[in-house]
Order: sequence, then structure tokens, then C-alpha cells
Amino acid sequence: MWIGIIFTLIILALGIWLDFKIGDKMMRKQAPVFSANTSSLREWQLITEGNVFYDVLFEDILHAKRSIKISFFIIENDSVSQKFFNLLQEKAMAGIQVYLLMDWIGCFKVKRKYIKQLKQSGVLVKKANPPKLPFFFYRLNQRNHRKVTVIDDQITYFGGFNIGKEYLGNDHKLGHWRDYHLRMQDDTCTDAINQTFNYDWDHTQQPKPKSQSEHRIACTLTITEAGQLEENVIEWINQASNSVTIASPYFIPTKRIFSSLMTALRRGVDLTILVPKKADHPFVKGAALPFFKKLIQQGASIYYYRNGFYHTKVLLIDETWCDIGTANFDQRSFLYNQEINLVTEQDDLLASIKHSLAMDKADSSLLTEQSLKKIPLPTKISSVFSRMIRPFL
Repeated sequence: MWIGIIFTLIILALGIWLDFKIGDKMMRKQAPVFSANTSSLREWQLITEGNVFYDVLFEDILHAKRSIKISFFIIENDSVSQKFFNLLQEKAMAGIQVYLLMDWIGCFKVKRKYIKQLKQSGVLVKKANPPKLPFFFYRLNQRNHRKVTVIDDQITYFGGFNIGKEYLGNDHKLGHWRDYHLRMQDDTCTDAINQTFNYDWDHTQQPKPKSQSEHRIACTLTITEAGQLEENVIEWINQASNSVTIASPYFIPTKRIFSSLMTALRRGVDLTILVPKKADHPFVKGAALPFFKKLIQQGASIYYYRNGFYHTKVLLIDETWCDIGTANFDQRSFLYNQEINLVTEQDDLLASIKHSLAMDKADSSLLTEQSLKKIPLPTKISSVFSRMIRPFL
């Protein structure tokens, strides 16, 4: 009996492993190679607080004249999501084309009655990336994490915020929520984000790159999935000559990215990492500890954000350019998730991002080797277990 059970478990584990390996290989071949360049963003707004985000987003939705395309990774069942759904229904009933793309897992809690109401009012609703054969287990872990909005083919959004009251800082465990989200009006970026949404909606049309190469390229929009982001991040870190700053809710790098960070430290690059002291997942904080210990020993400065939960996603290189968007500094974003990021050296936007990062650092405390020894025992235990599940955190 026990031999049969063990044999079955071995076959199951082998099947899952093959599913991931072959699925990863196939998805990397199919992933769109896509980016868009622009000389500068004509109009932009960096939003860091949830109340401002919802005020501005809902106002733009309210004044939409032709079309609304929205994709979110997480939509909760609460007062914020209800107001969001009501707005979409009102616009659809007024004759506006409304598309809502919800990640299959991230929006799993959205009640069927709400989806039914949306559809009855004329909102076109889809779930992104439902698990299916072939490569069931791989597809189960490939999430649409882009969180984009396109209104009237003129106004676009992407970044860290989702839909729910926790992003207003109303979660009593997490407290204040700090995040970065971009609102933009730029023809090139709008066209690229629109194409990306259409691709995510039906997968029938590959996005096409668009650039204004006759001008200085100050911003590049990068659309990634299936391992593309890992290659980008390694290239960016390897280009650093003076400093690298990473701001992320999670720090779970791949082996290759961690190796690039250690190499950068050895060649004299200053490495600063900002992560939240509070965790929204039982294993992510423990998963980062082994990396932190080695980085601190090599001279890195690691800060715990103390003013609530930190959900920012920024990679700043040499204080002269940065990557900002939807991707976390973890293996799920690097290897599986569909993400969208903006690489920019545009002076005014860069100055705003650096100013916000300086404020975040001021609200943080330095993590030292001594303080690592005082980490609570449950976190240390989770650190051991998390080694086995790093890619899925």
C-alpha cells in the first residue's frame, strides 16, 4: 500500500515538474517581444496614495466619452469595488464601450452576481489566464499582473494599486498603504498600452513595437512575460556603475539576478533595498532573509519601511534612470507574470520618483546583522520552508 502511494506521489511530482519545464520552454517561445519608445511623456502624474488614486481614476472613468479598457490583478468584494463596478455599469448603460479584464486567481473572490450585473448592463467581462491544458500547472502560475487602464485612447494608467479598501490603508493588520501608480497622456505609450490590453484580451494580435527614434529616447515601455523580465533586470544591474536602489514589497530574486547583485557589490556599486517591515504573506519575509544576510555582509544597505505596508516597485540605476511599473522584485514577476514597466530617464519624472523614494527611506529603519539575529523564530522557520517554494511566492 505504502509503496503504491509513494510511487503515485513520485509520478505526480514528475508530471508537475515536466509540466513546468515544457510549459516554460513553450511560453518563452510564444511571448511577444514588445517595447515602445518615446522622446518624453507629454503629461504624467505619479500617484502614491490610495485615496488620490481612486479619486483620479474614478473621475476619469466618469468623464469617459468613448471607451474604457481596464485590467486588474486583484478586485476585492467591498465598498471600493462596489463603487468601481457601479461606475462601469453606468458608463456601459450610457453607451460607452467598457471592457473589464480580471485575473482568474487574483479576482477569484469577485462574486458571480456582480459579474452577472456587469454583463447585464453591457460591460464586457473576461477572466485572464484561466488554467487549462496543456501545461495546466504552469498556466496556473502565470498571472496577468499588468493592472492597466486605457480611457478614450488618451489616458492610461499602470502601477501597483488594485481595487479594494486595503489600498486605502483600511486593513487593520497592514495599515497605511504606500504604492506607486502612473497616470499618463502620451500618444506612443497610449498606443502601446492599448495594444497590450487587446493582446491580453483575446491573444489574437501580437503587439507591435513603436518608437520615435528620431528624437532622444527618454522613456521605454517594456511589456514582459515568460522570463523576459529576468533578462532585462540582469542587464540593468550589470550596467550600473555607481548605485542600485530596489524598492519592492517582496525580495525573492532568481539565482542569476542575485548573482548580478553580488557581482555589482564586489565592483563597488552601492546597493540599497527598501522593503516593508510588515508582510502580507506568511512566507515572503522569511524568503528574503537568506539573501539579506549575504548582501549585508557584502556591504548592501537594507531598509524596512515602517509606516504601514510598502507596495512600491522601482529599480533605480546610478540615480540617472529607473524602471517603474507593475513588477515585484520576485521570481513570480521575473519568470511567470505578465508585467508592464516604464524605463525612464526623463528629468521631471525621475526627480519625482527619487523624491518619493527619499521620503520612503526616511520612514524606514536600517536592517543590520545584529537585528537579523533578533528576527522572531516563526519568521526564521518560514525562511527554511520558503526555500522550496520561492518561485511561487
